[in-house]
Amino acid sequence: MNNDLASGNGRSVVELEKACKKTESQRKAILQTVIDGICIIDLQGRIIEVNDAFCTMSGFTGNELTNKSIFDLETAEMHAGTAANIQTVVRQGKGNFTSRHHRKDGSFFDAEINARYVAAEEYLIVCFRDITVYKHAEEELMKNEALMRTAFENLPLIFYMIDRDGKFKLSIGAGLKGLGLEQNQVVGLSAFEIYKDFPEITQSIHRSLAGETVSFESQVNGSSYLNICVPFSTGNRGFTGIVGVALDISERRRSEESLRNMQRLESLGILAGGIAHDFNNLMGGIFGYIDLANDELDKKKSCSYLSKALATIDRARALTAQLLTFAKGGSPIKQVGNLFPFIMETAQFALSGARVSCRFAVSDDLWTCDFDKNQIGQVIDNIVINAQQAMPVGGTIELHARNVTIGDNEHPALQNGNYVKISIRDFGIGIPKELLPRIFDPFFTTKTKGHGLGLATCYSIINKHGGCIDVESELGKGSTFHVFLPATAQYASFDASIPAKPHKGIGTIIIMDDEEVMRETLRDFLVSVGYTVICKDTGSDAVDAYKNESASKRTVSGLIFDLTVPGGMGGKEAVALIRALNTDVPVFVVSGYAEDPVMKNPAEYGFTASICKPFKKNELVEMLNKYL
Repeated sequence: MNNDLASGNGRSVVELEKACKKTESQRKAILQTVIDGICIIDLQGRIIEVNDAFCTMSGFTGNELTNKSIFDLETAEMHAGTAANIQTVVRQGKGNFTSRHHRKDGSFFDAEINARYVAAEEYLIVCFRDITVYKHAEEELMKNEALMRTAFENLPLIFYMIDRDGKFKLSIGAGLKGLGLEQNQVVGLSAFEIYKDFPEITQSIHRSLAGETVSFESQVNGSSYLNICVPFSTGNRGFTGIVGVALDISERRRSEESLRNMQRLESLGILAGGIAHDFNNLMGGIFGYIDLANDELDKKKSCSYLSKALATIDRARALTAQLLTFAKGGSPIKQVGNLFPFIMETAQFALSGARVSCRFAVSDDLWTCDFDKNQIGQVIDNIVINAQQAMPVGGTIELHARNVTIGDNEHPALQNGNYVKISIRDFGIGIPKELLPRIFDPFFTTKTKGHGLGLATCYSIINKHGGCIDVESELGKGSTFHVFLPATAQYASFDASIPAKPHKGIGTIIIMDDEEVMRETLRDFLVSVGYTVICKDTGSDAVDAYKNESASKRTVSGLIFDLTVPGGMGGKEAVALIRALNTDVPVFVVSGYAEDPVMKNPAEYGFTASICKPFKKNELVEMLNKYL
């Protein structure tokens, strides 16, 4: 009940009590000026006197009321309580109550009662204040509160309140069942203790308790929840805690994931179709050139056809390498070297026959990098071809390279350190702003031909090198791709622009590979440069061959082992047996699984060096020249 009302009601009774000691005329004057209803009753509840305010309140006249008892204005079930209240006032001298009384017209009014006992006269002065409006408002508030509580308890969410100490004050909602909780089961418990193993929740509660509105997702018991925490206060008491709502969005997330999977499957179908189209074109060229070379009697023309077939096969290898980038593999086989003139030659080759030229600006003191020559060549090739396609009427591409140092928090995708920054700029049609976030998506392409893997391949390769690619573009003005590659202080171990020297072999080389075509190809090449070759299809047979050669005092110049042999001993197990016999003989590992740790760090597994399938003759010669 409103304290001001109660105190005002009490003052009215005190004034009347004092008035009783005054003259009769003064007492009546004071009785009528009081705005609250006044009723003087005896110890049996009979009404002795009332004021006009009480008459107005009850609807009875004064004469009608003085012939009644206070009990006549109440329902029968209230009589016992009223009689007890009268006895309390007589015993204590005063009392405060609330009650309900009926009016003359049959309606009811609620009243706050403040009563005093005048012992000398043996009657009670009872002051009535009509609180019907407040009572109705209170009842409506309670109904609304009950309605809201019922609604929240049945809605599929969790509604909670947490005080400034982090303890739950309220926890309701049908969503609690998903957590195995009952309504308000956690009230009084610390949210920080309950969610101590869920840092995203506790951190968000801390932020909200600091006055911030927070929205976040959380994972609890295998379900996903969307949470909103809002700080709140009541009246002039200031900040008192947070109110939060959590909604289980697991089903929505599963639906979204199903939709994404369907879109991926559709995209994969498009991707597979594009790849099949490109491979069929490449294989058509290979078959055609080899057939022409086979039918050609002129050696010069025959060599030309075979060279073209080899170049087409190299393109097929590049396409396979792009696919490996999105499989488990595609890890770079890195060597420290100079990027230029290798990158310059790659860009020029990519533009052969095109109506687009390339202008270069390269720093003289460019740092060396630890990189995979084939993969970085693929990146430059893809970006330059994209730039050339963006300028269908021709023009000039600008390629710049310089040293840059990235500081702490200077670039969101790069750690602090030294990098070589390669910028490739075209002046073509540009990329629409809404498409920029998707250009590195392997399943997204705006091209009507091809597979659309180019830029996605570039992104994956550079990421695996520890760098990143940034893009700037403006419609109608062109695009610039910035490639960041980590620099190294090591000296270059190779020059990518220098072709491998011819190789001349002596002694025996043991080849182990489960694929006959690989064994025959390697054997024919090694025989052509002077080696005696022994071919085996399992690691155990290769180890036995090495033992036989050693026992016969024949020199084994080296061994070339395939990494994996289905159903048999592979290179990793075989080299361990070889090293138990000889720690110095060169043993090389070959594989199509570039991501395998053995291929990336062959020396750690007992190998001398590694080379990835498929490889070209000059790549094999480069390795043999270095180690044999």
